[in-house]
Amino acid sequence: VPTTKTLSPPAQNVGPNLIINGDFESGNTGFSTEYVFSPSAILNPATYDVLSNPNSAHPSAASFGDHTSGSGLMMALNGADVPGQVVWSQTVPVVTNTDYEFSAWITSWFLILPAQLEFRINGSPIGTFTTTRASGVWEQFAVGWNSGNSTSALIEIVNSNTSYSGNDLAIDDL
Repeated sequence: VPTTKTLSPPAQNVGPNLIINGDFESGNTGFSTEYVFSPSAILNPATYDVLSNPNSAHPSAASFGDHTSGSGLMMALNGADVPGQVVWSQTVPVVTNTDYEFSAWITSWFLILPAQLEFRINGSPIGTFTTTRASGVWEQFAVGWNSGNSTSALIEIVNSNTSYSGNDLAIDDL
């Protein structure tokens, strides 16, 4: 009687998360942005807060929790109406000629005109993502990247939607 053998995929070497404070549990620290930090008041374009519920900082925002646990912190942003502003960035050390994955969890908090994000590493686009119109529904963006000759990676998220109304999002678990 022939036997069936199931093969497992080869093991992958998975290292630690290189992003500092990617879950925002340490608050407003460890990253850069061209948006203005505005605690408890993200009413104007290009403002953000690190909080547990976007509705606590904007009365038109949907009410929901972070991606990590539902009760932790996230970065909530009122989208910029000026093109090219960096939503979030961080430089991390990398090993040359090594494959990496960058991922982020993203959602809209106001359903009109979803955010359209461009992800860049060292100034080169690596992917785009448009948030769903369903507020508070977390979706994952993930992309692979090879470091080539680089020993550091400047990771940037830019919102390409410059609409004044809508264009509002939250990010977590980078």
